[in-house]
Amino acid sequence: MSSIPAIVSELQDSRSKLLQSIEGLSRRELTEIPVYEGWTIKDVLAHVIGWDQRVLSILPLILQNRASEVASVEVKAYNQQSINAWRDKSLAEVMAAVQATHHQILEIMGSLDHKDIDLRRERNERIITIRSYIIDIMIEHDHRHTAEIELWRKALAQNIDPEASKATLAQTRADFLAAIEGLSEVDVLDKSAIGTWSVKDVVGHITDWEWQMLAAARHIHDPSLPAVLPVSGTEADVNEMMALKRATNSWEQELQDLAELHQAVDNFVAGLKMGDLYLRGPYPWPDDQGTLAELLWHIATHYTDHLPDLQKWRNQKLTIDN
Repeated sequence: MSSIPAIVSELQDSRSKLLQSIEGLSRRELTEIPVYEGWTIKDVLAHVIGWDQRVLSILPLILQNRASEVASVEVKAYNQQSINAWRDKSLAEVMAAVQATHHQILEIMGSLDHKDIDLRRERNERIITIRSYIIDIMIEHDHRHTAEIELWRKALAQNIDPEASKATLAQTRADFLAAIEGLSEVDVLDKSAIGTWSVKDVVGHITDWEWQMLAAARHIHDPSLPAVLPVSGTEADVNEMMALKRATNSWEQELQDLAELHQAVDNFVAGLKMGDLYLRGPYPWPDDQGTLAELLWHIATHYTDHLPDLQKWRNQKLTIDN
């Protein structure tokens, strides 16, 4: 029969392994990519919080010999309710809660007399104990999700396609360059092109962020290189600050900077070896990290983020000019 400290240790270990299984995942991997059944990692954690909260609500009843008052729940509906309760919360809030609720359970468990653990109580004409009804189930539950997440991570890694990553980067870059090709000096300085930004502003914005992402990629590839400090401040403030630094640059300078950047990125990508894209490390924005493959994906999709507005403005301009 396990001692109270041993039981607490088992509970700590199973939750630690669950949290270790998600270490190093990017914010996108945690919040956007389904693990199974349409659940993301964030949803899985919300589901775990929901069952922790149920333990916190029923454990006092059991300890007061009121196990018969422990209400049943419909599992599928309860799971969805737990996920919905945290859907609009931040990832940081979910991560904090999944540790806080578990800590509350550990504190209660640590305060029990050993006889409480295996004391037989009746619920719905069935004999239960705290060990069988709570402790064993909690440990098994954490272990099961840990195993599922580890299998999902392996599958995620196997889906990394180096050639596809390079092709996506080349295509999005080519589409963007085609959208800015042949524009006049007046056109590229039009501040109504994309919101309050000109085409020149957008090119400078993409260049600045891509240099940051390239520096982060180099560090992930070779940790002996300096890590890139996350840019502090709101996204809007950071973008505005970057734009101001480039305000006096000519269009020719911006195009030259972009061309030099493309060459630097191409040289870096060309030097990658098999397996390098699986490497993980910090990204150049706060509270995020992930694979080198995903960072290259961010570089590629940054062009497509701005491309629709740019193409819309260009098409409208062509219509007016004609």
